[in-house]
Amino acid sequence: QGRDGMRAIVDVDGTLVDLHTPLMELLSRLYPEIPNDLEITADWNWYKKYITDEQFYAAVDVLHELQLHQPPLSGADILFKILNKHQFEIIVASHRKPNTAHILSAWLIKNKLAPFSGVFTNHNKLDLIQDGCMVIDDAPKTIDYALQRGCSVFYLNWPWNKDKGGQGVSDLYQLIGVLDNARI
Repeated sequence: QGRDGMRAIVDVDGTLVDLHTPLMELLSRLYPEIPNDLEITADWNWYKKYITDEQFYAAVDVLHELQLHQPPLSGADILFKILNKHQFEIIVASHRKPNTAHILSAWLIKNKLAPFSGVFTNHNKLDLIQDGCMVIDDAPKTIDYALQRGCSVFYLNWPWNKDKGGQGVSDLYQLIGVLDNARI
């Protein structure tokens, strides 16, 4: 499991890849009532003013199935190298349908986001979080849970997680600097 059994749980959407931009493009095409220039807000459930949960998650599912065509955020490959350098066991975990793990694995390999020891796709990744592990995730619920378990928590700053504990960073390069220079 890496140095002293240390596991790093790494999220995908909003962490390794920009989901917001293609999601907004798709939603504004499918549902004209959604403004295509809608700002990112702190409201995790912003879409409920326009569409149902089922409509929203159907669009997210489409993007997950088309993920092979989406580039990772700049620095994602280096993040994996730094975590490997510090001997972390890397588990990639994403809130998505369980039957999409093979698509996510192919995307990781295509974009040289390696090594990783596992890919977890399900709607509850909290079960993966062990006391004291490292969590890199933007979701407020995941951040809170990981902090309660005594984990080191890092995330890209988004409006929905700006008031969270852990350490927010502006981009993956800042996170890489923090991780590579810290005693982790």
